[in-house]
Amino acid sequence: MTKIDFYKLSRAIQDSLLDSLHSRFAPLPIVLRLGTRRTVEAWLAVAAVAAALLVALCVSGFGDVSSGLALHPSWVVGLYALLTATAVIGVLNAVAYRARAKALPFPAGVFLFPASVIDAREYVLRVYPLEQVTSVSAGRSGEVVVTFGIRRFSFPVPVGTPHTPGPDPSRMQETVQAVEAARDHMREPLEGQERRRLDPLAAPVVASPLTPEVPRQRTASRLEKQGLLAGALLGAVVGAATFVGRNSLSDSRMLAWAKARDDVASYKSYLARGRYNRDVVSQVLLPRASLRAAIASSSVDAIDAFIVEYPTTGIRSEIDAARRTALVQEFERARAAGTFAALLGFAEKYPEHGFGAVYDQAKHALYLRALARYRKETSDQVSDFLGRLVASSEKVGPKKTPAGYRGPVVQVRFRRVPSKDMDNADELVRKNPMFNGTPSLPSGYLDAAHLEPHERAASEALGSGIAGAFDPEIVTFEPGPPLESSSGDLPPMTAPTLVVSYHVETSGTAFASKKPRGIFLGLVYFFTTDFVLPGDTHPLHTKLAFTQRIPTDMLRDAPASAPGALESAVYEAMTRDAFATYRDKYLAIWGKKDAPKP
Repeated sequence: MTKIDFYKLSRAIQDSLLDSLHSRFAPLPIVLRLGTRRTVEAWLAVAAVAAALLVALCVSGFGDVSSGLALHPSWVVGLYALLTATAVIGVLNAVAYRARAKALPFPAGVFLFPASVIDAREYVLRVYPLEQVTSVSAGRSGEVVVTFGIRRFSFPVPVGTPHTPGPDPSRMQETVQAVEAARDHMREPLEGQERRRLDPLAAPVVASPLTPEVPRQRTASRLEKQGLLAGALLGAVVGAATFVGRNSLSDSRMLAWAKARDDVASYKSYLARGRYNRDVVSQVLLPRASLRAAIASSSVDAIDAFIVEYPTTGIRSEIDAARRTALVQEFERARAAGTFAALLGFAEKYPEHGFGAVYDQAKHALYLRALARYRKETSDQVSDFLGRLVASSEKVGPKKTPAGYRGPVVQVRFRRVPSKDMDNADELVRKNPMFNGTPSLPSGYLDAAHLEPHERAASEALGSGIAGAFDPEIVTFEPGPPLESSSGDLPPMTAPTLVVSYHVETSGTAFASKKPRGIFLGLVYFFTTDFVLPGDTHPLHTKLAFTQRIPTDMLRDAPASAPGALESAVYEAMTRDAFATYRDKYLAIWGKKDAPKP
């Protein structure tokens, strides 16, 4: 698209273009759409909207002290001037545009010539070369639609005969084909004379000696030249006068209205916009009304917010008494809730509450209540230890985490203890006639690489299972790293720890399989569990042992496999079952007691 000022063209091109636009001489438009842009209507709409906004601005909040617009601030005078000037300029521009359209030396409209589409609705022409057309189509409403990328134009096609009103399909198709043919022709190399025959903007080959050489000149009206300045000046003067008069009338009604209501909103609105009795309102009347509302909410936050809002007032003693009363009520609500979250949240929110021993007693009561519930819901085997665990937790206290308040963390850690007779078991296997070499040795399937996955799974299961018996503010559980100490007494623990020590021995049974060939040993898994608390000399000590029989059904159904595959599967199944049985048995002591019979 190219913009061309009609009045900057040579006189010869101007006259030639006018002949084409008036359809007097070739090239003639294939189709056209006459009419100006809707600029006049747009400017009048702008003026109407600006005037309506100005009226709305004047009446908004007039005399209403509860409204933020009761007394407009000084910077709004610019808005008054802007709206007034916009309304005036909108009217002046509409008049100027209409006069400019009437002064055009050619009919206003959009013309589709064989060489280009010329938007001639203003004296600055917009020219779209026809070879850049991306599509030509027939519209639904009887028009031809020509598209240049994202820009599109629609042109009406002459209607049918009186007997067949509406678009003529044959004329529509002819017009579309004519536009497409012109587009394709313009994409070919054209000589000067050929282009002149198609393009109304091309310079004539021979200029008429009778044609004036001086181009037509445009004369802008005085309204077009000075309309913007006149509108701005008039808007500033009238807008400022309207602003001052409106605020003066509104202010005279605000003070009486605020005194009659005697509430926070009224006094605040008056102080934000009024001009009289500001000292007595800001220091006594407004603070007292606001304090009444804060006291009614029974909230410390409300009174603290009040103090922030009114740092200096004439009623300081009334404020101090109200805050202490609200703090007592807030504490009683937290204590009545009976939860760690409520009580600890209160202390975090109000660290200088000053309740001292009363607060400590309330927190201790939560621990006692939790301990009583735990003892009621778990087996008698852990009852005594529960008391020491809760006491240790209370001594450490919960900490704030992203997930909420959490008690001390108990790590679940496994400790592998060396087997006493596994080496002898390997020797017995070697002496058996069904010995298949190294893959038959059971010790190869009970090393760290095979046992660690079972330890990790059991750690997670034990932690999540035991955690279900406790409030998270009392104690939480997580898997911990294995203990390196493999025998002897447990090393000192600086944090609560659940230590599972275990070792694997042979059960004394063996199964020699001819098909598939192999020798397999039964195993016994010994688990010793110590729940250790720092400084406590009596950890919760539990011993469990599980004899795992050889899964002979696996041997009967086993297909042919690589050496060691069957042995690995057999010992893996025995280990998995042993760890699962241990997990279930140990968690049972933390499970809920049977409900009493009715």
